[in-house]
Amino acid sequence: MSTAVRRPWPSLVGLPRNARSAIITEPLWAVFGVVVLYYTPLYMREVGLSSTEIGLVGSITLAFSFVFQLLAAPITNRLGRKRTTLWWDLVSWTMPMFVWALSDSVGAFLLAGVLSATGRIVMVSWSLLVIEDVEQSQRARVFGIINLIVATCGLITPLVGLVMQAYGVVPTLRVYYALGGVGMTVMFLWRNAITQETGTGAAAMHEHRDLHPLQSLRQTVAHVWEGRRAPGLSQVVAFTVLSLFIDQMNVFQILYFREALGFSVNSVSLLPVVTAAVTALMYGLILRRIAHVPAERTLVFTRVLGLLGASALLLVPAGNLAALLLVVGVLAASIFLTQTYQSAVLFARLPARGGADLYSGVQLLGLLASIPAAGLAGVIFHARPGALFVVIAVLNAALLGLAVVLARTRPQAP
Repeated sequence: MSTAVRRPWPSLVGLPRNARSAIITEPLWAVFGVVVLYYTPLYMREVGLSSTEIGLVGSITLAFSFVFQLLAAPITNRLGRKRTTLWWDLVSWTMPMFVWALSDSVGAFLLAGVLSATGRIVMVSWSLLVIEDVEQSQRARVFGIINLIVATCGLITPLVGLVMQAYGVVPTLRVYYALGGVGMTVMFLWRNAITQETGTGAAAMHEHRDLHPLQSLRQTVAHVWEGRRAPGLSQVVAFTVLSLFIDQMNVFQILYFREALGFSVNSVSLLPVVTAAVTALMYGLILRRIAHVPAERTLVFTRVLGLLGASALLLVPAGNLAALLLVVGVLAASIFLTQTYQSAVLFARLPARGGADLYSGVQLLGLLASIPAAGLAGVIFHARPGALFVVIAVLNAALLGLAVVLARTRPQAP
């Protein structure tokens, strides 16, 4: 076992082995993943794809994501959290990174999208691998640290932006995708070596080992059906579904800044720096101070911020970098806190038995509802870029309403 696992960082004291190991290795994924995910729409545009084609790739990717999400719980239960995470990380990240590095057509981006869609399997297995052994009171802390790491790695984007300014968007990102494929593979193998199967995962493997895959799928559906009436689950499912839909529509945000508001590549490369700074501020000064506040009530506050940010985005003057950075800072605070507490609220409502099935079911429903989001966003953006972000602001208002409902129906502490 590595020294890092035996002697965790001070901020990791008290966390179980898997949570510590995931946090320690996360930077090696984030240093590549954050940059390529942020610049992918710009990369696709520079290669020659239209707004409609970019939206089409997004919607088809979501459609395949729905299929793989359907299989996520049976695969995770049959293979175990640890093995599933390793195998499907290699398929959903290593392989598409190399495909993206060579992509120059809609077909190539569709292939990479289909491969990356298998990441829905990993989303279930990795989440359970990291969080199942963590005490309920520590789960928001774990998600917060991981979100902080991911945001902090956004500090690299200005450096990549400078390189793109000198050598071009496409050549720079082709090299970065290839480097990412190598770096992520190293990370996946390292993390697999220092994690262990969870107790719940081992029990699920024992339960499913003699089942045919179709039987596992039927059992998954049965668990979802049994757990659908868990107190408060329907409200958090609605919140999660709408959040995913908005996330998919926001894929055109960087193109809006670049094309509609006239900001340069160097300017938009500064936005992840603001996100990282605000995230660090949220984690260091805010998260611990609101630890005693119920997660549902925190979601209300975060969605107020989200609505303010989405509305203010419509008022940013073209070329006014200070106004853009301010609005992005508000949105970053909202996104960080929402991701941190939304996950905690969802897991608090999942029963111990069939948790993988229900978690996968929630993600499945969100994907099904979000399939048309990217395509719809592409059509709206092509017709009138600003109109897309009016729609997103309205959806943020609806998300705030759901957060208020969650706060009113939160489960009582034992």
